Amino acid sequence: MVKLTRRPELIVTTTPTSRLPLQLLVIAASLFVVWTGFGAILPYLPVFLQEEGHASVALIGLVAAAYYVGVVGFSSLFGLASDRFGRKPLLILGACLYLTATLLFITTTRPGWFVLFRFLEGMGAAAIYPAGIGFIADITDQSNRSRAFGWLTTAQFAGLVLGPALAVPLYQLGGGQGKWAFYSIFLFGSALTAVVVVAMAAVLREPVRTVRHPAREIQARPSFRVLAGRPVLYFLVLAASFNFASGAFEVIWSLWLRHLGASMAFVGATWVAFSLPMLLAFVGGRLADRYSRFWLVFIGFGLSTLCWMAYGTLDVLPLLLVFNVVEGLCVALSFPAKTAFLVQVAPPPWIGAVQGMEHASGQLAALVGTLVAPLVYQHVGGRVLAYAGSIALVGLLAVSPGLYGTWRSATREHAMAAAETDGAPASVELVEGEG
Repeated sequence: MVKLTRRPELIVTTTPTSRLPLQLLVIAASLFVVWTGFGAILPYLPVFLQEEGHASVALIGLVAAAYYVGVVGFSSLFGLASDRFGRKPLLILGACLYLTATLLFITTTRPGWFVLFRFLEGMGAAAIYPAGIGFIADITDQSNRSRAFGWLTTAQFAGLVLGPALAVPLYQLGGGQGKWAFYSIFLFGSALTAVVVVAMAAVLREPVRTVRHPAREIQARPSFRVLAGRPVLYFLVLAASFNFASGAFEVIWSLWLRHLGASMAFVGATWVAFSLPMLLAFVGGRLADRYSRFWLVFIGFGLSTLCWMAYGTLDVLPLLLVFNVVEGLCVALSFPAKTAFLVQVAPPPWIGAVQGMEHASGQLAALVGTLVAPLVYQHVGGRVLAYAGSIALVGLLAVSPGLYGTWRSATREHAMAAAETDGAPASVELVEGEG
C-alpha cells in the first residue's frame, strides 16, 4: 500500500492492504481470548476478596488501585518503546506479565498480595494497549482505520460477553462455594492468556513502519510539548474524566448490586448485558469512517454519563439491566471513532507514545476513582456512581468545543491531502510497504 503525508520530510509506510485481514484477525482473536478470561474474573474478584479474603471495601479499592498504578507508571514508557523498538515485543511482554499475575491469583486468599498481583496486571495492560493500537494504526489508513478499531472492540467485548457467561459453570465446577470455586475461574483466565502468548509469538509479524525526517528532528525521547499539542490534550482530559467514573464503577458495582439483593448470577448478567451490544462496535467503526467522528464521540460519551447517573439513583434491578444495554450501545458507537480520531491528530512518528499518554491519563483518573469511591460509598451508597457520571459529563462538555474545532480542522487537512494526492505533487515521495 502507498500512504502519503502532507509533510515532505515525513514518510510513513504501512503494511499492504492484502495483509490487513490476517494481521487484524490475529490481534482481534488475541483480544477476544484475553477478554474472555478477564470477563470471567472481573465480576467475581471483589466478591472473592470480600468473602474469602475478608477484605474491607477500602482494601478492595486499594487492590483495584494497584492495577491503575501499574498502568499509569508504565503506559507512556511502553508506548514510546513500541514506537522505537516495535509493536510485537511489547504485545508479547504485556501478555506474559498478565499471565503471570493472573496465575498468582490461585496462590493465596490474603488480599494484601493481590495489590502486587494487580500491579503486575496493570504493567501488562500498559504494554498491550498502546502497542496494540499502534499496530493497527500502522497497518491501516484514514479510509479503514475506524472499521479496524471497530472490529477490535467487537472482539474485545465478545470476550467480555462470553467470560461472565462461562464464569457461572466454572464457579459451579469448582464446588459452587469456597476459594476453589473462584480459583477455577482464575485458572481459566490464565490458560486463555497462555494461548494468546503462543499465538502472538508464532503468527504476528511486525508491521512495516519506515519513518524518515531530518537529523535535527529525530528525538529519542520527544518532549511533552511535541507529543501533547492542544488536540491531544483534549483527549487526555476526556480520558481522565471518563475513567474516573470507570474506576469507581469497578470497585462499587458488584458490591452495590449485592447490597440491593442481587445474586451472583445477576451480577454476571449485568456484565453480559453491558458487553453484548458492543459486539456491534464494527458498525460503529463503519459509521466513523463515513461520518463525523466528533459527533459519534459526543453522543456516545454523553449518553454513557446519563447511564452512570441512573446506576446511582435507581434500585430496580431489571431497569439497571436496561441501562447496561444502553451503555454498551454507546460504547460501540463512540469507541472506534474516539480511537481513530486520536490517531488522526497524533504526531505520526509517535502514535504509540501518544496512546500511552492517553491510556496513562485515563488510568490515573481511574486510580483516583478506585480510592475515592469506597470512601464516598460508605456515606452515600450507590449514589457515588451518579456523582462519578456527573464528573464525566462535565469533562465532556469542557472539551467538546475544542474537539469540534479540531475535527473541522482535521477534516479540511484530510481533504487537502486527498486533493494533493490526486494531483500527484512532486514534493511528496511515494514509498511502497512490504509485507
